[in-house]
Amino acid sequence: MSNIKRIKFERQLLKYLLVATLIPALMLFYSLFYYQASTNLIALIFLFLFCLIGYCATTLFQKITYQFRTLSNLLEGMAHGDYSLRGRNYGVDDSLGQLVGQINGLAETLVEQRFTAHESQHLVSKVIQHIDVAIIAVDENEHIALLNPAAETLLNVELSQVLHHPLDHIAQRLLTTKTQQVVELNFAKGKRKFKVIRDQYREHGQQHELFFVTDVNVLLREHELQAWQNLVRVLSHEINNSLAPIASLANTLQTISRKQALTANFSQNLSESLDIIAERADSLKIFINSYRQLTHLPEPKKVEINLHALFDKITPLFNQREIVIDCQRQIVVFVDPVQFEQVLINLLKNADEAMVDESKSILITVETAVDLILVKILDRGIGLKNTDNLFTPFYTTKKQGSGIGLVLCRQIIEAHLGDLSLNNRRDQQGCIVKIKLPLKA
Repeated sequence: MSNIKRIKFERQLLKYLLVATLIPALMLFYSLFYYQASTNLIALIFLFLFCLIGYCATTLFQKITYQFRTLSNLLEGMAHGDYSLRGRNYGVDDSLGQLVGQINGLAETLVEQRFTAHESQHLVSKVIQHIDVAIIAVDENEHIALLNPAAETLLNVELSQVLHHPLDHIAQRLLTTKTQQVVELNFAKGKRKFKVIRDQYREHGQQHELFFVTDVNVLLREHELQAWQNLVRVLSHEINNSLAPIASLANTLQTISRKQALTANFSQNLSESLDIIAERADSLKIFINSYRQLTHLPEPKKVEINLHALFDKITPLFNQREIVIDCQRQIVVFVDPVQFEQVLINLLKNADEAMVDESKSILITVETAVDLILVKILDRGIGLKNTDNLFTPFYTTKKQGSGIGLVLCRQIIEAHLGDLSLNNRRDQQGCIVKIKLPLKA
């Protein structure tokens, strides 16, 4: 359509040129005939004007066509993203030169904007790839359009596998969230609390949804653990300061009571009372020192260990209980052997104590995925009665429990960038413990 308009415009200019030249030429010939000029003169003038008008019309038509096609090619190149072409500059005093200069300036501006856009896109891409916030984008049909690495880890999928697939198959609850709220969502790592920020953007004229998902459990646990650690430090300091003189005075009084000539009954009562004071002081000191493990847990020193060999090393500690192991012998994990062994011992001990019947067995299974390993410990005990306080320091349902076993286990697993969860079994009575760890170092 643009070509038809251009040709018509060029022909209009040619028509105006011919009108402007042929009419005076005809008037000249009429005058020559009217005044009876010689035939040779008329023929000579006719030939001269014919050549002049033909040359000028042809040259003008070619120049106009050339300039229009040149400008059209420049604009077409810019429309297709090629900003390297430039038009010939005819000078600022020339109207055509001004037009070409404006088009050249537009091309240079677009080149600068393209570089700026590429740099910005590269920066945004780097941020999206390395940020620890999960970013999920869906199109107008609620199909997945973008997942950054953090989102792939959170959903335990790869973008190439779920691209253009419905989001509700993976994270249906996300679609019901509001602009900004903290909700409990169930992803690959289990049910946790997440802060979800929902926003919108447009691409190719279509409305898209954007979700920013942040795991707030880790942050909350860090603050919670820090608060407990500060409390334990204060308690340890104050109680130890009090226990030391109590124990010393109890020993001193015991020595004096044995040396003094007191009645046998009074001496015996005093000695027994002082023994109780000393015993309780020592027990309280041991009790406080056990809590200090929460505040002095060292950084894990990860090495490659064979998981089946580790189970074989631990299970003899529970020789009164049958432990069934379902684990391939070639599976290895990158963990701190001492810390991870302590976690398994604590969890197996809890499972053993939860089952009164010694004929029942504990089952340990190991599953591997693309980037994680899942260890399950299943018992057939009484199950969990209060799941809300499982990981609350100092809380325990055991008579001789200290309330730090599960807290310490979770702290160790999370220091390994893993996850620890406890739930009641659905198939039968008992508890199931799940330990998720990265498969690679």
